[in-house]
Amino acid sequence: MPRFYFHIRCKDGGMSYDQCGLDYPDVETACRAVVQGARDFNHVFIAQGYDPQDCAVEVENETGEVVFRLPFSQDLRPSARTSHATYKIVGSNLGWLIYCNDDFVGGFAERSSAELLVWEMVETRCAEKKASQVLIEAKFGCEKHLCRCFEEAPAGTLLS
Repeated sequence: MPRFYFHIRCKDGGMSYDQCGLDYPDVETACRAVVQGARDFNHVFIAQGYDPQDCAVEVENETGEVVFRLPFSQDLRPSARTSHATYKIVGSNLGWLIYCNDDFVGGFAERSSAELLVWEMVETRCAEKKASQVLIEAKFGCEKHLCRCFEEAPAGTLLS
């Protein structure tokens, strides 16, 4: 089973290196673990005098390649100023990049992996009644998808 290392990088240049790593069946599973666990780190950063929004977790594979990067501001930002988030998956045969409200989130070699991670983030927001839209930009066009919060809300409902 592949081993992945979870390093914390902060804007001030500080870096915490994971020397042990964890085994996951694939990069997608490792990245899902990062997204699910990101909120738990909020109190750790504050206790150490860091603003979580200034830090990111980088997932590195066994060969030292960073396969995913998640800014903690992505999942830990208090409440967004807008009522919804826009996720963009932009790609081609060279790879697929993920953005949230124009902030870079991460990237994958395959479209399906990028979509899987984005839809997990969207589901997390939906559980909190925070709406999202997903734009998938590929070589031959653009697809737009709305989360179930948009689809289930009665007309005139404000979604936060």
